Amino acid sequence: MEKIKIAISTCLLGQEVRYNGGHKHAPFCTQILSKWFEYVPICPEVEIGLGVPREPIRLVMEDDGVKAKNVNDHKHDYTEQLADLAEKRLPDLKDVCGYIFMQKSPSCGLFRVKAYLPNGMPHNEPQSGIYAKAIDDAMPLLPKEEAGRLNDMRLRENFIIRVFATDRWRREVLTDPSPGALVDFHRQHKFLLQAHSEVMYRDLGRIVANAGDGEKLRDDYFQLFMQCLAKPAKIKSHVNVLYHLLGFFKKELPSDAKASIIKTIEQYQQKKVFLMTPLTMMRHYAEVHKINYLLDQVYLKPYPNELGLQNHL
Repeated sequence: MEKIKIAISTCLLGQEVRYNGGHKHAPFCTQILSKWFEYVPICPEVEIGLGVPREPIRLVMEDDGVKAKNVNDHKHDYTEQLADLAEKRLPDLKDVCGYIFMQKSPSCGLFRVKAYLPNGMPHNEPQSGIYAKAIDDAMPLLPKEEAGRLNDMRLRENFIIRVFATDRWRREVLTDPSPGALVDFHRQHKFLLQAHSEVMYRDLGRIVANAGDGEKLRDDYFQLFMQCLAKPAKIKSHVNVLYHLLGFFKKELPSDAKASIIKTIEQYQQKKVFLMTPLTMMRHYAEVHKINYLLDQVYLKPYPNELGLQNHL
């Protein structure tokens, strides 16, 4: 399988580009995700010409908005340069399927970056780094996450799900403008979408029902599709989907096998086993009984099993 392109803050790969000459090596990114991802490293502060090491910058809240300024001398303002770099970099990011940012960075931090008042006192509202916000504004549907938040298994899995979904969308739908490609894509993602939002799944179905040869229709679908996947699925929703899947085995499975699956679903609902346990059983029986409709469902394998991301509650 061809690796999926992912943009990433350079320091997370272990490169010494931080203001203090250090790095923020993220082993999960370099030792695990790198098996499936091809990284596009970007360090905005270095790319706008700041040296290594360098005097640090911080976010400063001023009357006309948030600025990125030298900590010791506010006359050095890098806000416009960082925003311009984001625009300059957009062509290089057109084929990436996700972006991993460095947390807390005044340039790359995506969530809750500390900001200050001009007098040096902390501001009470966290912001986004200048470069990261410009990228987010320009590419709102691109899956994005901070390296620090990837330590949360639910956030980690959700990000990976969206990255692989974006890759499938580009390979299976954008390369085939026929209505059938969108219909197939929607069908294969049925249970994954239902696990995230039954309401949005139905709304997406209405878009597909009107499927025609149109770029706007595909754009509308993908926007809602990514909104649907944006929030991690809850245990209750997974349980509903698992029982739905069980319905496909009404005639194939003996009563004891069904009872075993039901017991496993109940254990998952009670947080005694991980999601991987009932899903593995579902995949096994779908393969044994050749239930192709289920085998085609992304829900049963939204990413490579080796990532082990379903081993959480």
